[in-house]
Amino acid sequence: MNRFDYGERALARVFDTLRSPLLLVLRLFIGWQFFVTGKGKLQNLDRVTEFFTSLHIPMPHLNAIFVGTLEMVGGLLLLVGLASRLIALPLTINMIVAYLTADREAVVNMFTNPDGFTHADPFLFLLVSLIVLAFGPGLFSLDELIARVRVKRLAVAVAALMLFGAAAPAPPRAVATFAGGCFWCEESAFQEMKGVTDAVSGYTGGREANPTYEQVSDHETGHFESVQVTYDPRVVSYQQLLDNFWHNVDPFDASGQFCDHGPQYRGAIFYHDAEQKRLAEASKAAVEKRFGKPVATLILPASTFWRAEEYHQDYWKKNPVRYHFYRFNCGRDERLREVWGRDAGGEH
Repeated sequence: MNRFDYGERALARVFDTLRSPLLLVLRLFIGWQFFVTGKGKLQNLDRVTEFFTSLHIPMPHLNAIFVGTLEMVGGLLLLVGLASRLIALPLTINMIVAYLTADREAVVNMFTNPDGFTHADPFLFLLVSLIVLAFGPGLFSLDELIARVRVKRLAVAVAALMLFGAAAPAPPRAVATFAGGCFWCEESAFQEMKGVTDAVSGYTGGREANPTYEQVSDHETGHFESVQVTYDPRVVSYQQLLDNFWHNVDPFDASGQFCDHGPQYRGAIFYHDAEQKRLAEASKAAVEKRFGKPVATLILPASTFWRAEEYHQDYWKKNPVRYHFYRFNCGRDERLREVWGRDAGGEH
């Protein structure tokens, strides 16, 4: 693993740790600001109506009431953290409208005079609203409390089901294991396939028990970054999983995958039984026949799979902005289209 990649992922962990407290501070700050400005507008409706009239805004009195109410109620909801992302959307639109009316000149000259744009009154409101919209409310929010209550209710329902027994037998489960470079991207490639019940990032193929990300990255363990897929074979076949795997990797890179190089990033299929081995070898032969050259992807017997640290799990969902930036910067989808054309997996 190169030092740049290691440093970037270390920064990602620091960002994940600080994100919720920072979002809490920003949410409380902007919630109070919206509440105060909205209350002020409602207390001074005549002046606001006169100002809206000067801007040729239709129905200025009704719009003054609407904007004041939106900001005051929206600020209050942000303070308590209820429906934070939902309320951040109309507040963001409100600030964009404010720019296009009261501060139109700042928008027109935003590239020639960026200071004028950032010093305009709506800028801070717009910026923080966008942050809340993108990243959520942070700590100590009613959104978080409601989510926890839902999780507890689900847990109670599951416990009751286990206690009293299910009417229908549990669906059959099968396991497949793949390595295709960064496990963030491999996990996302399988997670939403119909019939896949779980996709877990982890390490396998090496000699070290309970490896850490740092040990694997420093080539101390022999492990591959990999994904273990649990699936219902009645809904999706192992052959379909293989097809999905191939179309999400560069099968000709023996040193890693895309921008990530090192033994832990090599491509591999880990078979769990003789039938998986047969299908994996046949699929590899088909890829070699299609392209007319050897495939570097390894086919190996499955060994103990070690689940990766929790911050790696569902990274593409928990940190979508950083994930998409990493994926784009790595050139993953560009290379997949270059190799597979219209059949390429990944994001389009």
